[in-house]
Amino acid sequence: MASPRSPLLPTVLFGSFCALMTWGALVLAELPYHPAFALTALYFTALTYVLLHWQEQAMVEDPKGFVRRFMLGLMLKMMVSLILVVCIMLLGPKQVLLPLVLSFALLYLAFLGFSTFRLVTRSRH
Repeated sequence: MASPRSPLLPTVLFGSFCALMTWGALVLAELPYHPAFALTALYFTALTYVLLHWQEQAMVEDPKGFVRRFMLGLMLKMMVSLILVVCIMLLGPKQVLLPLVLSFALLYLAFLGFSTFRLVTRSRH
């Protein structure tokens, strides 16, 4: 079970919201839905949870180490996501390639904002 301060529930709720918004935007734009859109939201939800859990542990154990973990987490998320988006561009389904890459970029920014906001507000307490 997740502790009250665990990032699990907020991250899953935010990921679900983002997946729903992605689906809604595709419906409104009359674009085909592909399971890759759900996998993208799942990827960012899982990666964000793992990084937040790792970073928030350092906040309690070693506040100075938290800053290093925060910066390393930003870099890891960016590098892994950059490699993944290149793979999507090369191997992704051609009929939804542009919307998939755009949604990937928007989800990257949304989850980046979410995790940064959470860590900044948690570090102030």
